[in-house]
Amino acid sequence: MEVTVDVHTVHPSTSDRDAKYGTKTPLARGPYGSWCTPETSPIHHPLTQTNSNIETKTQLQDQKRFLEANSTVFPLQKVRLFSTSPPPDYISSIEDKKAITELKELKKNYITKTTSGDKPPPIQEEPDCEPEYPQSPIPASPTRYTKCKGFLLSTFCDPYMPIDPQGRLYIGWLCLVTFCYSYNAWGIALRSTFPYQTPENTPMWLAADYFSDLVYLLDVAFVKPRLMYLHEGFWVDDPVETRKNYKRKVQYKFDVISLTPLDVLYFYFGTQKAILRFPRLLKLQTFWEFNQAMDRVLASPYVVRIGKTLCYIFYLIHLNACAYYAMSDHIGLGSNGWVYDNEGIAYIRCFYFATKTATSIGKNPKPENTIEYLYMTAAWLMGVFVFALLIGQIRDIIATATRARTEYRKALDGCARYLRRLNLPAALQRRVTLWFNYTWSQQRCFDEAKILNWLPSNMKRDVALAVHMSTLSKVQLFRDCSDSLLRDLVLQLRPVSFLPGDLVVRSGDVGHQMYIIKTGECCVMSQDETEVLATLREGSVFGEISLLGIEGLRRRTATVRSRGYSSLFALSRSDLDAALEYHKEAAKVLRIRADQIIRENAARQTKQRLAALEARKSAELAKRQESALRRKSTVSGHSNATEGRRLRAPSATSKRRLSTVSEKKNPRARGYRTLASTCTGIRTPLPTIVFTAE
Repeated sequence: MEVTVDVHTVHPSTSDRDAKYGTKTPLARGPYGSWCTPETSPIHHPLTQTNSNIETKTQLQDQKRFLEANSTVFPLQKVRLFSTSPPPDYISSIEDKKAITELKELKKNYITKTTSGDKPPPIQEEPDCEPEYPQSPIPASPTRYTKCKGFLLSTFCDPYMPIDPQGRLYIGWLCLVTFCYSYNAWGIALRSTFPYQTPENTPMWLAADYFSDLVYLLDVAFVKPRLMYLHEGFWVDDPVETRKNYKRKVQYKFDVISLTPLDVLYFYFGTQKAILRFPRLLKLQTFWEFNQAMDRVLASPYVVRIGKTLCYIFYLIHLNACAYYAMSDHIGLGSNGWVYDNEGIAYIRCFYFATKTATSIGKNPKPENTIEYLYMTAAWLMGVFVFALLIGQIRDIIATATRARTEYRKALDGCARYLRRLNLPAALQRRVTLWFNYTWSQQRCFDEAKILNWLPSNMKRDVALAVHMSTLSKVQLFRDCSDSLLRDLVLQLRPVSFLPGDLVVRSGDVGHQMYIIKTGECCVMSQDETEVLATLREGSVFGEISLLGIEGLRRRTATVRSRGYSSLFALSRSDLDAALEYHKEAAKVLRIRADQIIRENAARQTKQRLAALEARKSAELAKRQESALRRKSTVSGHSNATEGRRLRAPSATSKRRLSTVSEKKNPRARGYRTLASTCTGIRTPLPTIVFTAE
């Protein structure tokens, strides 16, 4: 049995083996009797030299030379296994401790097996409490790999754990320290000038002061010394090194000075002298660090930048208002027309006066003495230079935040002017405007490659995978391909947008691109574009036959139109061939898939052609039957008309005869009695005259 701990090779005790098997193995010279290092390993009999043995021996010699050359980096340590003594001091990493634990369990199982002969119980690994890894690699604390019993401290509160400068816990701590700094920055000036600190509320002010001091102390003593830092491209997490790095910074000196306990002078000057806490204002670096961290974390960093600039403006107006009230109190409240008249809420009235003075808005009262003139001059200069600089900075921030939309509007207006200059139809101009609007709403840019060109290739691939991998995973064509091919293809995808009714590909055209539907739907049209044969949805691929088919079948086999607003990914033939050049197996799979699709399309087209032929035959048969019925109905109608004329002829002749007889024999003129007059008295029915065709 041979067990390896990192680069240290240990061998089993020969005394136990000899006692069990009754043999005796000669030992090399060394100070160890049971366990020994590779230099004192048991002597083995030489093996017959074969090719495999020579190669193994050569590899061992190369490994030995490497270990000797790097002995300063990987020193060989002497390890005594299965010993009751504690592990040596050099073992400090988690991997070594795990190896020691596994060896102890191995010894226990070996003893149990040799004594009882039963099958040893399975080894149960102890649960490890893995820390929550933030963005930066945080090493594990030794206390966190013990058995978890009861409450486990957070990574931020664990004194053995370094602190990630980009972690959420540290940013939350910076927020608390920044809040305490803002309280000191605004409250010290306010309490030193305005009469807002009274004997009744002094305990509350002092409690807030000392709470902020406690936060300052914890930040200097327990948080900042454990902060990791980058050195030559590696994160340094050694507590000694992180503490030294913090003490080398200028920030450490200002943090220590900010904790100067001038509050002890309260015993001499009284608690009303809040100005004695002015060293707390030197912790300005934490305020800047918090704003930088929020700028990295938030999705809209422009809000943080504008907020920071507005904070500077309001704080300068706050200091101006405090100075105005202090000067008014020194000259005398309400003593002249320039000072504060001691009416209303003092802070609001002074803040209003300071805002008018700094921004030169409105009519300000005229100063009456030298100190008042100096104050107004300083306030106007601050408004001209400082406030103009800050307001200009806000303008630059807003311009930077809306730069992309400004470029979009510029491109849209330029294209619209060009189309109007060409006198193109209004419908086409409206479609171009709709395309600009839809592309902007979906991508917020018009050239993704230009934006991603600033990134290195590996990071660009990661971004592309995060954006397009969900769509590629739904494509059946690439389902059997390797991950490396997908990573190569994902960088070549180009987003394109189509409006409702836009023609994506036309049947018969030479194909240069294949398309993957990201959002929307596309319809496969018939040859005459009057019927929808199929509807393609998210993840569907079309146009791949023109790229993957055999030579001579590079033309489109169907017409595809966008049903609504659609976002597609286009992959050109050159990009696909470049990616498949290094993936031969994937190329074969795709070729097989293309041949299968070609056969399926050919079978479907044949089926459609047969169905169309049958439909044409049935239509012709129906037309023939309809013409035969029409001829038959025409013949029968002609015969019925002739027979009708025959039936109507005797009746007309008889009517003419009766009319002639009635004209010749007038009963009233010649005295004859009519049939009606003769039969008047006889109650018999009148005879009915029936005319026949004869």
